Amino acid sequence: MNYDQRRAELADFLKTRRLALQPEEVGLPERPSRRTPGLRREDVADLAGISACWYSQLEQARNIRVSDHVLNSLAEALRLNAAERDYLLTLANEDARSSANVPADGVPPTLQRILDSQHPHPALALGPRFNILAWNQARTDVYGDLAKIPPAHRHMLWLFFGGHMREMIRNWEPSARSVLAEFRAATGLYVHEPWFTTLVRELSQSSTDFRRWWRQHEIERHHVTTREVEHPFVGRMVLEESVLVVDDRSGRRIILEIPRPGTGTEKKLTALSWQSHQVQDQSWHVLRKRGSGEQWSNHF
Repeated sequence: MNYDQRRAELADFLKTRRLALQPEEVGLPERPSRRTPGLRREDVADLAGISACWYSQLEQARNIRVSDHVLNSLAEALRLNAAERDYLLTLANEDARSSANVPADGVPPTLQRILDSQHPHPALALGPRFNILAWNQARTDVYGDLAKIPPAHRHMLWLFFGGHMREMIRNWEPSARSVLAEFRAATGLYVHEPWFTTLVRELSQSSTDFRRWWRQHEIERHHVTTREVEHPFVGRMVLEESVLVVDDRSGRRIILEIPRPGTGTEKKLTALSWQSHQVQDQSWHVLRKRGSGEQWSNHF
């Protein structure tokens, strides 16, 4: 496994967090004449109670072991939130990096039934890579059929940075940045895996926004977010997105989109559902008319 990539990821994360902090935020005197933003390496080392030389080796991605005590001291010094602290510990954990694996992408029938039960509200299931495993008809009604997307691009990051979501979502930028930060927080175990580095490389080549925001190294756990969707048939809808983690150690998660009360979104989702059923019914009747009774019975 390429553990150099993990050390590089850790080094980059520490550096971006250091440069994002101003001296006055951590109780240090302001330096009006300083040209570079953020804290110095010496500042972080002093705040964490470690040597500046040793901390510099971390930012240089040197192959050194770090105790949990030192990592927690760095988290305090850099004012990391809970999600960022967990991410830091994951990147630096030797045991975690050696045992990481990606579960199979199979979809249990129960999981698909859970998604279907949410109709007419959009729902989909993600694997630990944030690859899309399954979805319901309501998700197709609102955003389009994911089955038409090549499997290699059937991924949340490709949807936001390489698909049509940008045109459909009014508040696309905060939505895309949130998905990216959640992906990074959830995949710290896999930064050295080939699929991870390939995904990042291809998206960086494809999207300038992805490339710019990836360098900022933002980390975020999912919280209820609001998405404003502009649908070509029913117009504006406001959906509140929540995530349910499937408790089977598979890393799977379910994304639910619930209409915000008072926006008329529930009625629009119901209308889309009705329209979808009408189209399916018409296809059923066309198919029936094309064949004899014997031919028709052979379809079932």
